[in-house]
Amino acid sequence: MPKRKAKILIVDDAQINRIILCELLRDQYQILEAEDGKKALEIMKEDKMIDLVLLDIVMPNMDGYQVLEKMKEQRYLEYLPVIIISSEGNTTSMEKAYELGATDYIRRPFESYIINRRIKNTLMLYEKQKKLVHLVEQQVQKRVNNNTTLINVLGHIVEFRNGESGLHIQHIQTITKMLLLQLGKKSHEYKLSDADILLISTASSLHDIGKISIDEKILNKPGRLTKDEFEIVKQHSSIGAEMLKTVPNYNNNDLLEYAYQICRWHHERYDGHGYPDGLVGDQIPISAQVVSIADVYDALTSERCYKKAYSHEQAMKMIVDGQCGVFNPLLLECLCDISEEMKASLFENENYADQAVVSKMTDELVIKQFRSEMPKEKNNESQNRKFFQEMTFEYDAFKDAVYISSQAAKDLGIDEIIYHPKNHEFSFFNKSTIKLLKDKLKETTHLNPEVDLKIYAHIGKQKQWYHLQASTRWNGSVYKGFVGKLVKDNNIQVIHNIQENISLKYTYTEIKDFIESLKDIFTVVRLIDFQKHQSAKAENDQIEIIEGNCYDYWKRKDVCVNCISKQAYIKKGQAFKSEFEFL
Repeated sequence: MPKRKAKILIVDDAQINRIILCELLRDQYQILEAEDGKKALEIMKEDKMIDLVLLDIVMPNMDGYQVLEKMKEQRYLEYLPVIIISSEGNTTSMEKAYELGATDYIRRPFESYIINRRIKNTLMLYEKQKKLVHLVEQQVQKRVNNNTTLINVLGHIVEFRNGESGLHIQHIQTITKMLLLQLGKKSHEYKLSDADILLISTASSLHDIGKISIDEKILNKPGRLTKDEFEIVKQHSSIGAEMLKTVPNYNNNDLLEYAYQICRWHHERYDGHGYPDGLVGDQIPISAQVVSIADVYDALTSERCYKKAYSHEQAMKMIVDGQCGVFNPLLLECLCDISEEMKASLFENENYADQAVVSKMTDELVIKQFRSEMPKEKNNESQNRKFFQEMTFEYDAFKDAVYISSQAAKDLGIDEIIYHPKNHEFSFFNKSTIKLLKDKLKETTHLNPEVDLKIYAHIGKQKQWYHLQASTRWNGSVYKGFVGKLVKDNNIQVIHNIQENISLKYTYTEIKDFIESLKDIFTVVRLIDFQKHQSAKAENDQIEIIEGNCYDYWKRKDVCVNCISKQAYIKKGQAFKSEFEFL
């Protein structure tokens, strides 16, 4: 495969200058042209494969210096060299160009050999630099990958003891990374590379590692802490930092250094009113400043044992207004800049406080569990009815993971531990059942953990009623997950054998309960007498006829041509039938 030609962008308002450079370079390079600075920046934004910019200084609308400032602001100069080609040959012009990030400066008029040689040298230099950066990033990424799993495990252990959502660490990492990227776009004061951003967001998982030494009764206390209790909790930042400092090879590990900064100083405040050291302004490392805001935001928008969750908008206002302490004004600007992107990233739906409840649904794995344990050689309806009697499963809310048996995992070709099960493509329950289970789980407490409901499930080609029994698990008053069992329910049957001179097989109470259970799943539930073309309802301790015709519901003027109730009577001897419409 032939080597790709380097791509050069020529930026000059004088057409004759662009023509001369194009003729000189077109045989060796791909050429792009821009007649002013604004057009050049548009091209750079759209085309990430540009290798070099040849830039004039004196141009209308936006001169070369302004272009360099914008390129620096948007971090283009980190990987894209700029050679100034200008008739402005005084020392002041050259010094200003170099200070703004220009790689080289060539005066007009120039020799063709000189400009060719200096372009080649610049491209070679940057190509070597890119390779070195790539090698360094590979090494950093390798080290990060080797440590990330252990770090996340340690972080989750702490959050588990602390009674916080298993999503807390994930949210801290996400917000930290987004804030740092935005900070890099707005300012070059902190000089953070992509590798630094990766290390800091990873190290953020250990921000509360010191809480592992704090009494669990204090951490999970539902009410307000006393002054003495709060002083004990405050110790976690210095304790965690000392724990990290004793790790072997601490001094040679950038990840541990960032973790130390974050752990010790993420409760410091920009005005010096934080703890443990009362640092002021940029005495606080930027890594700790960013994680501090991320931690406060997620604490506000998460439900804890001592508080309800605030909305995204409320949390943003509280932070910006200084209700949670004073933060770096530049970071607050960055937070406002990424507000909508952050909300979209963290909030899968508006009901953020219920997100953990939604993720409890393990419907995809339930159907897979059934299928995995079916006899492979005879997959027929009779065996379905014989085999699908009962199953159990366990869900861990902190890890957002479902645990299944080794045999099931082997049959399905999946891991025994499935993380984030709600993201799986198959769904076992319909929307009504999911909502019903979600509501039931929300009603549970550590004192009343039981869930008991009936669901209508589709197993293979057969739909069947199942009895779902679950018991939620708690750490004090903090939800941990649930264990559940799904059992085939042979006691629920459709109403049948209602014929003249034959008494009802079911009592009024049984009929009413059955109808009510159907209403939890189906939008419409009706009792129909097709011979009289009327509907009935279970009310006032008896079955009462509803005025009007049954087909009025469908806005028909006459009897339905294809009456399902009539078909039910002819084929199965049923005069009444539940009629339903799926969501």
